[in-house]
Amino acid sequence: MPPFTVKLCNYCSQQGNLRCTRCKKTCYCSVACQSEDWNAHRHMCKPITWRLQVNNGDVTCSQRVYLRDLRKNDITKGMEIQVSVVELHSPGRFFIHVQSPELVEALRAVTVELQKTNGGSLGTDYKPDTGEVCAVKYSLDQNWYRGVVQSVAADDGNAKVLYIDFGNEEDVTLDRIKPLAASIEPIPPCALECSVAGVTPVTDSWMGVCCIAVRQLVAGKSLTLTVVDTPENDRTYAVDILLTPIGKQLSTFLMDQGYAVREDVNKKRAEQDVDSLVSASLENFRRQSGGKNENMEAQPPDPLTQGLGDTFAAMVTHLQSPYDIICQKLDNASVIQELHLKLRDHCSQAPASQNFRPAPGTVCCSLFYEDNQWYRAKVLAYSSEEKVCVGYIDFGNSEEVELSRLCSISSELLALPMQAIPCALAGVRPTAEVWSEETVLMLRRMVCNRFLRVEILGEREGMALVAMIDEASDPQGNVAEMLVATGYALPSNHQDEEPTTKGQAEGPAVAEKLQWTCAELPTEGQMVALVVSVMENPGEFYCYKYNQEDLQVLAELGAELKRHCEADITPFTPSVGEPCCALFSGDGAWYRGMVQGVWAGSKARVYFVDYGNTSDVEQAHLRAITPGLLKHHFLAIRCWLAGVEPLSPQWSAESIVRFQALCVGQQLHARVLFITERGYGLQLDSSGQNVATTLLSEQLAKAPGQSQALAKSVPTVPKIPQQKPAIQRDTTTTDKFPLDWRTVELPRNETFQPCIAAVVSPSLFYLFNPSHVYVERLKSVMMDLAVYCTTKALPSRCKPIPGAACCAQFSGDKNWYRAVFLETTETEASVIYADYGNSEKLPFASILPIPTEFLELPFQIARCALTGKEHFPSVWPVEVLELFSALLSDGVLASVQDFDGNSNLLSVTLQIERGGGHLNTMILEGLQSTQTGSAKTRRQEPGKTKTPIIATARVTPATAPVTPATAPVTPATAPVTPATAPVTPATAPVTPATAPVTPATAPVTGVSVQISVFLWY
Repeated sequence: MPPFTVKLCNYCSQQGNLRCTRCKKTCYCSVACQSEDWNAHRHMCKPITWRLQVNNGDVTCSQRVYLRDLRKNDITKGMEIQVSVVELHSPGRFFIHVQSPELVEALRAVTVELQKTNGGSLGTDYKPDTGEVCAVKYSLDQNWYRGVVQSVAADDGNAKVLYIDFGNEEDVTLDRIKPLAASIEPIPPCALECSVAGVTPVTDSWMGVCCIAVRQLVAGKSLTLTVVDTPENDRTYAVDILLTPIGKQLSTFLMDQGYAVREDVNKKRAEQDVDSLVSASLENFRRQSGGKNENMEAQPPDPLTQGLGDTFAAMVTHLQSPYDIICQKLDNASVIQELHLKLRDHCSQAPASQNFRPAPGTVCCSLFYEDNQWYRAKVLAYSSEEKVCVGYIDFGNSEEVELSRLCSISSELLALPMQAIPCALAGVRPTAEVWSEETVLMLRRMVCNRFLRVEILGEREGMALVAMIDEASDPQGNVAEMLVATGYALPSNHQDEEPTTKGQAEGPAVAEKLQWTCAELPTEGQMVALVVSVMENPGEFYCYKYNQEDLQVLAELGAELKRHCEADITPFTPSVGEPCCALFSGDGAWYRGMVQGVWAGSKARVYFVDYGNTSDVEQAHLRAITPGLLKHHFLAIRCWLAGVEPLSPQWSAESIVRFQALCVGQQLHARVLFITERGYGLQLDSSGQNVATTLLSEQLAKAPGQSQALAKSVPTVPKIPQQKPAIQRDTTTTDKFPLDWRTVELPRNETFQPCIAAVVSPSLFYLFNPSHVYVERLKSVMMDLAVYCTTKALPSRCKPIPGAACCAQFSGDKNWYRAVFLETTETEASVIYADYGNSEKLPFASILPIPTEFLELPFQIARCALTGKEHFPSVWPVEVLELFSALLSDGVLASVQDFDGNSNLLSVTLQIERGGGHLNTMILEGLQSTQTGSAKTRRQEPGKTKTPIIATARVTPATAPVTPATAPVTPATAPVTPATAPVTPATAPVTPATAPVTPATAPVTGVSVQISVFLWY
């Protein structure tokens, strides 16, 4: 019975059963309320536009639906709500589900109604409007969902749609789009579009590494979200999210990691003409300055003086580019701290004054928005009559503040020189006309939050030309040289500050034209084939992409380099950071290289950019390189193995040898997990083995953050067994992958239509039984399981058997769930997710042993077997397994006869419309028939063994589960609750209302053929 909907009066909120005769949507309780509401309602009251719809020959009229016709969300500014991220494109665009029972039920009801109204009808030639909300058939699971049409290509016969309840997008053909039926409730979009408030990316768009980092932090988790701003169109919410594990807001995390900067509200204003800005600022200042304190006596203090050749320890406090850096001397840290205390005392005692209006160029105290502390600031300009732009003279940054956040300053507080030291990095110049955002981001990673040694080499335009050395690195790294070596900058002579003559300019003209690029790996989670070229250790190795294009490039480069270098014998003077051609002593061939250092004795340290090795080369064996030889990107890619650390400070020889054995000479499959200064952090698979897991299991490495003692205490299979092998294997398997997990005991002697989750054999199959869900306990188990799998769990070398329990990492959202093995091979296993009923194949790297404490709460799948299992064989004939799987998924009735302490014993019959019959009897008869012909079969196929067939129920949940990346998807790939997908089990446990549709609604074709063949046999 459908739920009863109460319609409320749009004016008085009482029950209203009357509708506006014009728009046919807004309800009222009386004509009086409609009249009172007309002044407001008339602006949105639109006459109905009708469309024709043909159903079984009958022509009916229905109304086009747009986003404005849906109900509005009650999300307001300042609200704090619990959400889960269901689709993340970038920090600037992602979609959330609000965690509430109302949303769960509303989404379930809409999805069920969509399947009901569209499931049995044929496609039409319907032409949707852009912006129209329609019923759209999703390509992955062939179910219908609500989607808004973003664009229509009528000539190509397709449209781009956004699934408004899940947040994912897809290009679909027009025959998969239908008008939204009038019976579909106009609930608001369940997936709310959001962006992180207050920040913008440091480059033109959000970088791939940033999106990976954010996805790891938020995907599949229950999050506390604060609504910072609600736009007028109610479409995209400006929000911030509390990242509980690290104790920071998402916006702060993005800025701390160098992915984003604080949003500049005056960016457009800064792009205007400078003269007009100055005039406007002065006008804003003067407009209300009559008779007020203009602070003219507070002039900026003297700058901190430094001499040529001075060296000091410093920290960077502000950075715009390599030519615009602000640093502070570490020796002055105590002086700066004392100044801050004095500023706080001074401003707390100074009376608030409405008469204080400091003139541009003067210095005052300003309350910084980030930490609400007082700092010395210079007034730069008045952006309005009540707002002023200030620059913090001890740190170098600036911001816009209200006049109420300023305070006059005393002469005592102006005695200390300005502590911000303006610097420009010497020895580098941009690869283009201006510094790229990528270079700025790399420089931030090199110098921010680090102690540096700064040496003053010269002066330019009032700024100190400096060299910066990171003394914490080993070996110590010169920042300018690292920028050049990595291709983010070109070398430059910092002493050449005078204008050059034409003759002088002609010399480096060729060098300025040299530009090159480096090979990159995809950062969106794709697997890519790699081959190792140089192996140092698991923490540093070099690869190149294994594809025909790059292999062809290597072959062509070898011939081109040989011709060029043998023809050009001009002496070459190497310079650090400059590409060149270099003769490799190992084989006497020429290769492309990058000069990393120049030593006494006419030698240069050269990095071979297509392979990753480094060698000292005689200058006589170096040649200048031409732009034509740089048109192909450098092929070597610096990498490190993610998920492992050495047991001691350095990698052991045994670990390196094992790593080489796994990787060298093998085609590897890799996925990028991290990007750091060390290169790409990779997940590596070699011949079906996860390399990191192998090193961990063999005690040749430890997990990040794990102590050496704990790593060595991990139980593994000993090389010399201490007891009988059979006993050892059984004990280990039971300890790691328990078989005696608790299954729910189904009611006896009650006939029901089972929902089949997976079938192994008549001796072992699983029903999905979400009838009793302990919401809080399941939430707690899922949270504890996630912590265990990500921080404590270690892989097992034991091969599990079907029916054993485990922890499995779902491929769709990378979260961990309780699961049960269905089938195993040498490299992968089929598992069923024990609380959701869907199954998939996973590599053993995505499977972990499960402790017994996570098995106390019963699974949502029930372990079952047919009655008469004492007569069943240990290995089933394939023909019987195929018959059983087909019949079981073809709409059967079952009743529980007994429970043997391990499984529910079922008696199963076919439905009358399918011919009736007792399935238990049919299976036993089929078994006897196959055994009769077994001798003949053995003579025809000597030695051939038959593998059990794993069959999963051919049914689709009423509302298809959704993964955060590709929602909505079929139930075979998403362990999520059917009605609210994708929501993690910690926030949205399965309820009976969301149980998958029974098999009777999805009959399997071809069953009669299988039956007839069996009977003939």
